[in-house]
Amino acid sequence: MASVYAPMKMLVRGKHVITDAEAKEAGILADGAVYVAEGVIAEVGDYQLLRDKYPDAPVKGDGDQLLMPGLVDGHCHGAGLSPFQKGIPYDFLENNVFDWAFGVSPDPELQAMVCAVRHLRNGCTTMNCITGGALERVEKLIAGFQRAGIRLAFSLLGADTNWLALDDTGFVETLPPDLREFVEPKVYADKQAYRDEYFDTFERLRSKYHAENTRILFGPALATTCTDDFLQQVKARADALGKLPIHIHSLQTPIQKAYALRQYGKSQIAHFEDIALLDENLTIGHAVFLTEADIALLASRRVSTTHHPNCNFVMRNGISPVYHLLKAGVNVALGIDDKGFNDDEDAITELRLIHRLHRLAGFDLAHTPALDAFDVLKMGTTNAARVCDYAGQVGAIRPGMRADLVLVDLQEMMNDPWMSPEMNIAEVLIHRAKGAHVHTVIVGGKVIVKDRRLLTVDVERLYDEVRGQMARGLSAEQRAYAETLGRIKPYCQAWYRDWVDAAFDPFYTLNSRK
Repeated sequence: MASVYAPMKMLVRGKHVITDAEAKEAGILADGAVYVAEGVIAEVGDYQLLRDKYPDAPVKGDGDQLLMPGLVDGHCHGAGLSPFQKGIPYDFLENNVFDWAFGVSPDPELQAMVCAVRHLRNGCTTMNCITGGALERVEKLIAGFQRAGIRLAFSLLGADTNWLALDDTGFVETLPPDLREFVEPKVYADKQAYRDEYFDTFERLRSKYHAENTRILFGPALATTCTDDFLQQVKARADALGKLPIHIHSLQTPIQKAYALRQYGKSQIAHFEDIALLDENLTIGHAVFLTEADIALLASRRVSTTHHPNCNFVMRNGISPVYHLLKAGVNVALGIDDKGFNDDEDAITELRLIHRLHRLAGFDLAHTPALDAFDVLKMGTTNAARVCDYAGQVGAIRPGMRADLVLVDLQEMMNDPWMSPEMNIAEVLIHRAKGAHVHTVIVGGKVIVKDRRLLTVDVERLYDEVRGQMARGLSAEQRAYAETLGRIKPYCQAWYRDWVDAAFDPFYTLNSRK
């Protein structure tokens, strides 16, 4: 593998420069440039003025490209390959948790490198990987991400209850004796011992890896798979570390919404309020089955959410009410969740899907403005930077921020066969760009991708190694384990059969029956 270029002084130029989606049109420069020194943005302005000021600085960009901040994926699991690529059809989460055992994964370091490669070459310079496991496995994952050169937030996944089904002690009683014997050791495991191990792993990772380009954060798994004791211990430790971000999956499915109502007599978000979890350092992953009261509560407590539109579609989850979240002032961030449109982690096309999906805000011609390109672009830049613990450091092109920059070729977007020059470049990007248009990617002043070629990773060699490992398939032991889980799946389906009330009052009006 080639070594990454060291940070250097350089000028990065663009025919168009999107400096900051927060500033909307005022943040767009024509014939602009960025002067980078020691991995940091030193100056932003007119290209020729900066060229005259720094005549010896090498120039990146041909002057006919779009220069923009690196994109940020606020929620993924570092899988490298999607479930579909592993031969697992998509389905409701409550079904898929049984199916995933049939999937083969490559060595963790290779897995992470594949994930990082796919992000980087599509213009994503920062990602939040939410996963867990033994310390050795996690360290291999982090090593793979660092080797590829992506900026990383690593949220340590953890869950101490409801291993296979929600309300697991009740569910176990519905199983025949042999299957009950199989699951009982996990269901009745010592929860405090698990929590102790989780926090020990977290502290080891944080002491070793938490630094400028790698953040070690908290990632309790599903709200429904974490006891209140666990969540409150996470919150106390996160607060002691200066409001360290906490990322938790919640309200992804109607089953999860029903569980909270059955368990607490109120919504999951209202229960979070009861246990003092809602805060500016909390991010809710998915956030599909929210109520209006939930949204108001999230906004008042400055909680963030991550939005994964393609994942929510293929997993049959539903549609997060993003328009209403943004209107209330909630910080909504992009999350690809390892399930992009073409199994390629293309953050640009994911942003396009968000843009299309949430233009269905109502039929009032005068008073329901749809999301514009800047609203969506913020979700993949500054909004997502916040949930990854890089707020104010990445996601925009401003002096003092990290030099995470992307050059996008405009030829196809503007000349295939025509694009009106009257349209601002942010709208053109969201409407017409693809990850394949990304030419150059710079992370912290280091050129990672040049002419769409990774400089840190021999991609073909990596992919050959991954193909070889995947072709080996499941071991006999893994297959037996997966087949046993497959026998449990129908009992789980029966367990949930009467949980969900089919009557919904949707946020979005999509069509009419009459």
